[in-house]
Amino acid sequence: MKDESESVEIFQVLLKEFLKTTYLLTLTKGSFSVDDFSNHLKRTRDEGVALLSVLKSLQMVKTVINPPDHYVITTGGKNNLKLVLTGGVFDIIHLGHIETLKEAKNHGDILVVVVASDETVKRSKGRPPQNSQKNRVELLSHLTVVDIAKKGTSDPAKFLDIVKNIQPDTIAIGYDQSLTETKLSKLLGEHGLQNIEIVKLNARVPNEKSSLKIKNLDEHSFE
Repeated sequence: MKDESESVEIFQVLLKEFLKTTYLLTLTKGSFSVDDFSNHLKRTRDEGVALLSVLKSLQMVKTVINPPDHYVITTGGKNNLKLVLTGGVFDIIHLGHIETLKEAKNHGDILVVVVASDETVKRSKGRPPQNSQKNRVELLSHLTVVDIAKKGTSDPAKFLDIVKNIQPDTIAIGYDQSLTETKLSKLLGEHGLQNIEIVKLNARVPNEKSSLKIKNLDEHSFE
């Protein structure tokens, strides 16, 4: 019985790894080929074909007509994953950000991070960011804890569009973000998004804030 339970556990771990790949490829590319899937997993093409055949038999992926020989994850496949969505400015990446992102990732299998636009930063902080949104997205995409970093909209009216697109199971709010669980829950409910869990993150590292680091840089500038 022990060997059987261990085999089931190993299968579940591998299945989740394969499904994460299919979800990420579907989200970033719209659909994906066998080569996309195999290369992402660092497996041979023959292995990729065999794995996708298994996932298709389990109705966790399906083929699409256009482009031909491409796949997408199905709703059944996505339901085997827990998606976490969080957001922020991430102007100067520091230890506080890393701890917050790690805590957010602990709430699910895939972490999607929405990076505030330069215009949003100007409106909320009264100053432009030190790093452009493009650069902040690029920096976050290199962190192993982040599965996908996406650009946030500069239009407040389209704030929830990305939530509807990602369809997360959980939205994680940073401990120092002004948006409360109550306000976000009400906002989601008004747009028919009632089944999303909202968590307030607790991770914090004393004196690790971008605003403090920017202030320190200004005070010690030689220019």
